[in-house]
Amino acid sequence: MDTILREVTTEEVRILLDQLGINAEQVKEDLFRLEFSNGLRCHLITYGEPHVTSLQLRAGFSGFDRVEPRHLLNWNRRYRFSKSYLDADNDPVIESDLRLEGVTPESIHAFVRDFGDQITLFFSYMRMIDANLVE
Repeated sequence: MDTILREVTTEEVRILLDQLGINAEQVKEDLFRLEFSNGLRCHLITYGEPHVTSLQLRAGFSGFDRVEPRHLLNWNRRYRFSKSYLDADNDPVIESDLRLEGVTPESIHAFVRDFGDQITLFFSYMRMIDANLVE
C-alpha cells in the first residue's frame, strides 16, 4: 500500500526529486530549477506555508516567433494534463499543477515524469511550428 502524504515540506519535495534522478537545484525556498536527461529545463514552484499544498511545473521557451495563440489552443485541446499560453514576452509556456491533498510519493514522481514527457512533446511541437511544418 502506498503511503499517503499528510503534510509535505520543501525538503521532502527535494528528496522526492533526488529519488527520480533529476538534476534539481533549489533556487529559493519555494522554487526549484529542474533539468531532465534530454537537457530541457523547467521550474517547480511550491505553494503553501508552512506545508506545501500544491506544486506547479512550468517551462517557457524563447525564440519561437511563429507560434500563435491558435497553436496553443490546439495543444490545450489535445493534451489534458498541461496548459500552454504565451507569456508577456510572447514566448510559449507550458505548465501543470498538482494539488497535494491525499497524494503519495509515487504520484508526485509520476507528476514530474509526465511533465518531462509533456515538455519534450511541447518543445517538438514548437519546433515544428517554427519550421512551418504545422499550420
